[in-house]
Amino acid sequence: MQDMKIIFLGDIAFTGILSTEPEKNSKRFGEVLPILEQADMIFANLEVPVKVDNERNELKKRIHFSLPKPTEKLLKMLNIGCVSLANNHIFDCKLSGLKETINLLDKLRIWHTGAGWKKEHTDPVIVELDDLKIGFIAYVDKSTNPKTETFSELFINYFDLEKVIEDVEALKPKVDKIICSIHWGIDYSHYPTEQQRLIARELIDAGVNIVMGHHPHTLQPYERYKKGYVFYSLGNLTFGDYVKAGRTNLHATYKKTKKGLITQYNDNSNTFSFISTCEKQGNFVLISNQNYVSWNKKKWKTYSLARKFVIIQKLVIFKEKVLDIITEYFFGYYKNPVKQIFQFSNIKKIGRLFK
Repeated sequence: MQDMKIIFLGDIAFTGILSTEPEKNSKRFGEVLPILEQADMIFANLEVPVKVDNERNELKKRIHFSLPKPTEKLLKMLNIGCVSLANNHIFDCKLSGLKETINLLDKLRIWHTGAGWKKEHTDPVIVELDDLKIGFIAYVDKSTNPKTETFSELFINYFDLEKVIEDVEALKPKVDKIICSIHWGIDYSHYPTEQQRLIARELIDAGVNIVMGHHPHTLQPYERYKKGYVFYSLGNLTFGDYVKAGRTNLHATYKKTKKGLITQYNDNSNTFSFISTCEKQGNFVLISNQNYVSWNKKKWKTYSLARKFVIIQKLVIFKEKVLDIITEYFFGYYKNPVKQIFQFSNIKKIGRLFK
């Protein structure tokens, strides 16, 4: 029997120049396209809605969105087959954006679940690949601040462990595998919380085969528990660089969010293989030489030490909350470190970090 090629990706957000400079997109993804094109199915988190008018979620300071035509072309180009919409940005453009997004996915025959303007949009989907039936369910944790609780026109799957286990129990008799997508975790951290690990194990005990995590926008380690796998965060495949209002220079999300993972699943052996990616300036996605398996072992070792020794825990927190921010401020993708250092206003800003 020929191996079925199933791929899991992290966040995909066709924002900024991915939408405004679409003529460059085939070159931007040229290095990873041969891998993605060969997949029988690709699962991902579609992080942002498609914008069609000026409607926006007034409860949010910053909204993210993509444009219709570039989004359509990119979804087809990247061979995306099934997405989670249960995330903290899907309602940034409110109902008009949500409807445009789902209508586009339906047009392209891309499976989706987790959010919508109808209850059925949140129901599990069953993807059939030859003789394999995969149940896909998706949820967003309220700790990610979706700021959508007051909108009665929105149906979205908020994560509640008891409810998720009920959904899993109902889905188990209908499928061979269950993938549970969760938008959760701490922004820009390379580590899951202990609570996330406990939750993931309860889900696998209930019948989930693969937990597919996203939201931190950084890679986090994965682990095997019994016969299941937990990917706490798959990082970003792409998140468009952008120009801030009133400015001309490009900006980008944190440099540490520019790493992702093409996660390939072999159903016959119930194993994974990994291809690390990095996103260069201008959103050019390349295959990197990072050994994810080795990196994974190092992160779990640090995690274990941090649990045993308070000093290690404090050092990890200091690195992620202070050192990483300073490094990003001076050495981000579009920063000029020498110029930044000697600008008095920026020295003052760095000083505030230590107050």
